[in-house]
Amino acid sequence: MLKIKIYLDYHCYPVWVYNEKGELIDNNLPEELVNDKEIDEAFVKIQNVYDGLFIDNSTEFSYIGFSNEYKKEEYLKMIGRAVNLIKSKLCESYEFEDKVEV
Repeated sequence: MLKIKIYLDYHCYPVWVYNEKGELIDNNLPEELVNDKEIDEAFVKIQNVYDGLFIDNSTEFSYIGFSNEYKKEEYLKMIGRAVNLIKSKLCESYEFEDKVEV
């Protein structure tokens, strides 16, 4: 069965698609959802927030995190909604793995 991992990495789309052998197929939405604007926008927003948790300039690259626990919890809810949305659209075509750590 194909697998989708939700994994946050700096400047990488948070959806990773793997084949039955565990080999990476794509770091994007699966083919069935490539044109799904709602799901794509949700994951782009998730990635933009995640990228904003870092300082990245010519002298420093470091993780700064959330300014407070409330913002972190809201972000995790945003991820949960996006994951539920993608699961509802793909039904049981994929196995899902959530590897979100913030």
